[in-house]
Amino acid sequence: MFRPLLSSFVLLAAVQAQSITPSGNYTPTFVPCPTDSSLVRPASEGLSSAEKAWLQKRTPNVISALETYLGNVGIPGFNTSDYVAALRAKESAAPVIGVTFSGGGNRATLVGLGMYQALDSRVPDAIAAKTGGILQAATYIAGLSGGASTTAVIGVNDFARVSDLLAAGNLNFSAGPPQTAFSVIADKAELGFNISISDILGINEGFFYFKTANASVDQLSLTWSGIQTNPTFLNASYPLPILMANEVIPSGLPGSNSFETPNGTVLFPRYENNDTIYEITPIEYGSWQGRASAFASTKFSGTALSSGAPLDSNRCVEGYDSAAFTLGSVVTAINLWIIENLTDGIDGQFAKRDVKGTKTSSTFIPYPTNAAQLGEERTANASTAFVEMLPLLFELMGNPPFESALYGLWPNPFIGFNASSESLQKQSELMLVDGSEVGQENPIVPLIQPARNLDFIIVSDGSGSELSSGWMNGTNFLNTDTWAKGNNLPFPKLPDVNTMLNLKFTTFPTFFGCNEPDVPLLLYVADFPYTSFNNFSFLDDFPSGQEQIIMSNALSTISQDSDRLTANWTSCLACGTVLRSLQKLDMKVPEFCETCFKDHCWQGNSANSAPSFLQPSALLTNPNITFDIWNQTIFFNSSA
Repeated sequence: MFRPLLSSFVLLAAVQAQSITPSGNYTPTFVPCPTDSSLVRPASEGLSSAEKAWLQKRTPNVISALETYLGNVGIPGFNTSDYVAALRAKESAAPVIGVTFSGGGNRATLVGLGMYQALDSRVPDAIAAKTGGILQAATYIAGLSGGASTTAVIGVNDFARVSDLLAAGNLNFSAGPPQTAFSVIADKAELGFNISISDILGINEGFFYFKTANASVDQLSLTWSGIQTNPTFLNASYPLPILMANEVIPSGLPGSNSFETPNGTVLFPRYENNDTIYEITPIEYGSWQGRASAFASTKFSGTALSSGAPLDSNRCVEGYDSAAFTLGSVVTAINLWIIENLTDGIDGQFAKRDVKGTKTSSTFIPYPTNAAQLGEERTANASTAFVEMLPLLFELMGNPPFESALYGLWPNPFIGFNASSESLQKQSELMLVDGSEVGQENPIVPLIQPARNLDFIIVSDGSGSELSSGWMNGTNFLNTDTWAKGNNLPFPKLPDVNTMLNLKFTTFPTFFGCNEPDVPLLLYVADFPYTSFNNFSFLDDFPSGQEQIIMSNALSTISQDSDRLTANWTSCLACGTVLRSLQKLDMKVPEFCETCFKDHCWQGNSANSAPSFLQPSALLTNPNITFDIWNQTIFFNSSA
């Protein structure tokens, strides 16, 4: 997911305490290597010692947050005090809760931020709606593509409130980084590091998302590993942020899923269910399954390693994990749109396709009568800006090989490391790409790893890539199910996409896995027009005043309009947070929760007839207010 240089989404932190690169800017630095820790470890060891230590501090905070949250929402027939006392006597039974933020461009970023504030106990509206506090009780958040921007903004800015960021004027849709900002990429290249589109994306993203309160601190110097020095991390008072990416196997290697250019023909990548999915935490990066099956230190990423040890003990690297570059590496769906716009695309010579359809003056595309036309217009809207980036990219990169230009390039830490596949051990660089290109827009994979033992996952889906109208039908959700089963990971049974639509599982929050005690309980929450129509194209921007309208839709959705749309829903949601924990404690599940799950959890039934074209009205406004009326009145007037 990419934002045009002159039209970008901006968030900056009011407070930033984390460490910066030794260079004080985007450029990595060579430093002496640590002598007291290993830089690479096999995934078979389970969680890293650092994550385990953090969890020991996090769990008591989770229990306290749950006590406050459950006290506010209330579950009929449930004694919160007895439950919390049981948890304090047996902390291992405390629920492990995760929240995922999907890909889907600017829409997904805003939908994710909306869900973040809808679950935040510091937000009065969320407390009043009885959803605030789940964030404080969660142990993990994860994002990819547009949702990676959400996760990065949250993590790097030390879990600042959205309202604080907005009040500080940290949304700016009219400006972009100056051209001079990109000169630091050349400094990185002069040190011998290969550069790619992810560096340009990173500068763009970092310039907006990570601006510091201290003007003397270069925002591009903030690092992803530096989150470990943030107060919320040190105190384990908020969840651990995780970014999800996909590994690309270079052309010519077995199982290659890269873009290829045989005989001058550009082909789309081939992504399979056995692809290696990477995660990047502030502590380490790597994969649990697949070719890597190992993890390396995030802080010392970029270091030349062999068999897990530095080639030169005096020449480790710090600062390669600039938060800007790290984010740039996982929002690279740009490469798909670049390919779509190529008609003569080899050796840096590009020509744009002629595209039909234009955006409306207020940033949204009205529904054409022809669904194919709508899909074409949404793609054209997203892709034109990407092609305009190509001259700058190739000028900065010195016309590199086409393939390497399109991915996030990380020096391979798994060279000669026995836990990794033989082909990866011989590969000089990792090529990482936007996780949505696996066909999974929801970054669930890091949270279903058995080592983390998740109990409850809220899946916030604002992808909008599945239906031409920009709404969801569950395809990406089902793709994760297929991938998980192919890798023997626990995942609840899911219905087909027709059933998802016909039974309105993409309209109302729906549980999956209630009757499967050996899998995490999932709550699928698709973005749907409750108070706003968010089905805009991936790269649209917004005048001031419109962002909160988009974000507020999440609170209406997750709270079911504070129980007005679905009676007692927020208490049912609370049941989801404690179900697996009650089972661990051998405590009786309240009768209310049993009824709740019968009503709001998929019971295995199907309704697989072909659904009609999805063109909904807003659920919480006058049903006569169509998208066109809403767009030209409520939404458009909000920017006046």
